[in-house]
Amino acid sequence: MTRTGALILIVDDDEDIREILKVFLEADGHRVNVATDGRDAWKQLLTAECPTLILLDWMMPYMDGEQFLRKLHASRFANIPVMVLSGNEAALEQADVLKADCCLKKPVEFDELLKAINEFVPPQSKRDAA
Repeated sequence: MTRTGALILIVDDDEDIREILKVFLEADGHRVNVATDGRDAWKQLLTAECPTLILLDWMMPYMDGEQFLRKLHASRFANIPVMVLSGNEAALEQADVLKADCCLKKPVEFDELLKAINEFVPPQSKRDAA
């Protein structure tokens, strides 16, 4: 890992959720980028540093989580782990069918979220960022 550590991309159309997750994850030592929907996230994948992990909301305008995940899996970015966060049980089931790497029901406890993130982001990558 580089000295700057791992990068997490938060994709959620809710500004408050994006900001809370960003602050929380940065406080835990992660670098974080945010996207307002799947279309915005896709543009970032094409033009910016690839994230180590994507936190993906399922219900969004323009390009929802399902469309984004399908496009991601059919692309050169298919190896990036995706953690779906949704309050909708059917959405979580669909994300699981589409082989999301992890599915968590909103509202998610921060401890549960960190535990899941640590499965994809090695602890040493956070230390490198310090």
